[in-house]
Amino acid sequence: MSSTILVMDDDLLALESLESYLKQAGYTIVTASGAREALERARETPCDVALLDMKVPEMDGFQVAAMLRQRQPDLQVIIFTGYASLETEARAAQLDFYEYLPKSNWYDLLLPTVERVLAEPERRLPKQRPADLEKAAAQYIEEGKGELAAIALEQAARIAEFTHEWKTATRLYGQAFEHMQRARGLSVETQRLRELAECAQRIAAEASADSP
Repeated sequence: MSSTILVMDDDLLALESLESYLKQAGYTIVTASGAREALERARETPCDVALLDMKVPEMDGFQVAAMLRQRQPDLQVIIFTGYASLETEARAAQLDFYEYLPKSNWYDLLLPTVERVLAEPERRLPKQRPADLEKAAAQYIEEGKGELAAIALEQAARIAEFTHEWKTATRLYGQAFEHMQRARGLSVETQRLRELAECAQRIAAEASADSP
């Protein structure tokens, strides 16, 4: 029985190319062009590997991976991006994704990476839930890595936001803001986190007011 790979990319031509390429290699492929569709497809069909484009509407690939792993903790994830940066590499490492591939040379790297994923089922399980991300943030704080702690807390906040846990999102964004402020001062990134915290707080207040 062939292994099943979930492929998510909002570029339909790229999605078709990846689907054809992986099918020719003998894999069963489930495709999605967006975050919500990927979550729905994974609910319908358990997969062995998820190949996720980092930049898609609604959520980014990191957030989709975290949501998928709440349902299937042993799912291996390959983040696939044309927007490589030090920050995204840090997020990929912090979330313990199996691999982080640039789109520029995916043709050479993809199949060997998938094969390694499937050949190493004993690979340790990744951090995948908001609680795990908070633990990771606490560890980074102990190590004096405030920026990585802020990244982990923001990731947890976005998951809480997606599941409409607005009070939790407010708390996590607020903590991310505090750690980023200590690390970078009043930077653009710090201001962005403060605005996210304030937005989540407003939505939380509105939700409470609308509750019976």
